[in-house]
Amino acid sequence: MYDVTVLGDINIDIITYPLDRYPEKDKQKIVGDMLLSPGGSAFNLALACAKLGLKTKFIGKVGNDYFGNFLLEIGKKNKINMDVRKTNEKTGITFAATFKDGSRSFISFKGTNNTFSVKDFDKKSIEGKVLAVAGYNLTNSLRKDMYDLINYAKGKGMKVSLDPNWDPDGWTQERLNDLTQILPQLDWFLPDLKEAEAITFTKNDLLMIKKLTLLGCKCVLLKQGEKGCLIGLKDYAKLIPSFKIDVKNPTGAGDVFHAAFLKSVLLTNDIEKSVVFANAAGALSASKFSYDKYPTEQEIKDFLKEKNYFI
Repeated sequence: MYDVTVLGDINIDIITYPLDRYPEKDKQKIVGDMLLSPGGSAFNLALACAKLGLKTKFIGKVGNDYFGNFLLEIGKKNKINMDVRKTNEKTGITFAATFKDGSRSFISFKGTNNTFSVKDFDKKSIEGKVLAVAGYNLTNSLRKDMYDLINYAKGKGMKVSLDPNWDPDGWTQERLNDLTQILPQLDWFLPDLKEAEAITFTKNDLLMIKKLTLLGCKCVLLKQGEKGCLIGLKDYAKLIPSFKIDVKNPTGAGDVFHAAFLKSVLLTNDIEKSVVFANAAGALSASKFSYDKYPTEQEIKDFLKEKNYFI
């Protein structure tokens, strides 16, 4: 039996070493390094889950091209069951500019992620303890069927987690309605501050939690970067502080957080302990500028021990 089925986007990431500033138009900026890496929030999540020892299936779509074959090979090497359709479209690519203050800017070609839909897989492929959805706002052809797919998973007794990702097509009322109708179905909702602000129309994090729980969220994990993660339940909110690190590559750290949370909560059923574990995993990931940005369970435990955390 699988622990996690991950559903969503998959692409190539081209990531810069941290910049102090973006170059002006018609000017060139030299960086210390650049990284060609597997990407897509969902595929990052699947890789992180597999590295943590979770039996993982990934459902997505790539092109029948060099990048598509490269991503499939990486998935297989990491012992992920790759239920991935190959087509004659191009595999997606994201250029990620990272900055010394920990912020990021993205330029993306969606490629096959934009046409990925229920026609590309059998919903019976969704199986295991958890359905984890990521890249929701980057898979336009899939989002209209997400309500039914989540209902299917819930009918099989699965837990469901969802990371919405920023919506590059704009947080229109129609697209917000698509998202808010599935919020009551979720066991865990993992937006960051800017995503939650777009959904709730407030900059106050506690009010964000209040509004999201009123919309039906059972548990909100509001990711706040270097500040930490604010856990939100119906009548409860608590900030779990992050760990101070030298940030080298924040791209994908939120996906590692998501994977580590699932790893811990499946074992402990303790949300607070699981967020501490996930904060440590995200910190370890962001401190590395390499393809090997997915920590093992033992690496996370060792990191927590160094910080005098014992969970």
